[in-house]
Amino acid sequence: MLKKTNKSDFIFLFLKKNYFCPYFISKMSRKKIYFIIAFSLMAILVGGYFWFAYNKEYHFKNQEIILNDCDGEDCAEVSINYMFCESPKAFAKIFNDSIQRQLVKMLTAKDTLMDIEEAGKLFLTQYRSDKQQFEGISPYQIEVVDTIIYQSDVLISLQRFGYEYLGGAHPVGWTTFMNFKPTGAFYSQEELFTDKEKVLALAEKHFRETFNLSKNQEFSDGGFIFENDIFSLPKNIGFDKDNLILLYNPYEIAPYSTGILEVKIPLSEVSPWLSFKLNDAKRK
Repeated sequence: MLKKTNKSDFIFLFLKKNYFCPYFISKMSRKKIYFIIAFSLMAILVGGYFWFAYNKEYHFKNQEIILNDCDGEDCAEVSINYMFCESPKAFAKIFNDSIQRQLVKMLTAKDTLMDIEEAGKLFLTQYRSDKQQFEGISPYQIEVVDTIIYQSDVLISLQRFGYEYLGGAHPVGWTTFMNFKPTGAFYSQEELFTDKEKVLALAEKHFRETFNLSKNQEFSDGGFIFENDIFSLPKNIGFDKDNLILLYNPYEIAPYSTGILEVKIPLSEVSPWLSFKLNDAKRK
């Protein structure tokens, strides 16, 4: 008569008859073997969970490139501190290619993908060429610093500070915002809002409050230059955890001496007209 074998007996017999561990098995009790199996399975499950969680979440890190070309105390310099995405993989590929392409274009005026450090070296080569052609020019400089200022499941907002001198009367400092979709592509300004006219009216209200202009006062009275003196949104719009940020760079609506102009609108006021829902619990 055949004896019925349960699952635990089967595991024990399988291990005992396996050629690579008969001696090992003979020295151990079934209880110890079951514990090792259970512990191993648990380790695999926990490890798999954390691996999956890591690769599902956004992970960014700053990459830095510093190059210079010195003639005595005069140094042309490239200082790039840019954002690099490690995961999730699909988002990271598109995001990183976009960042790389922008920086290469800034350094070389070429809209192409190439190594950023190599592009920086070409920038310095161009300076050396210009220096030979135009005697007495000051050293070129370019500096970039990227920061993620808002992160959620539906929006990544990156702020880029830039400073550059490429000849001329003075250096120029500027700030730009880039807003990324979960796919890694950019949001256009039109895609950010469901009702741009409502946002425009709200933005004008906050602009006037920020720069102390009365409701009916002309913008030109405050030194601002809008086409036909009609308010318009800036080229750069970003997000932090509390606000929609409107940013006007030098020369955009005011002279260079005015500097960068910034207006903040609480997200609670503008959220009805955003094209996505910002979940407070997801904000970072």
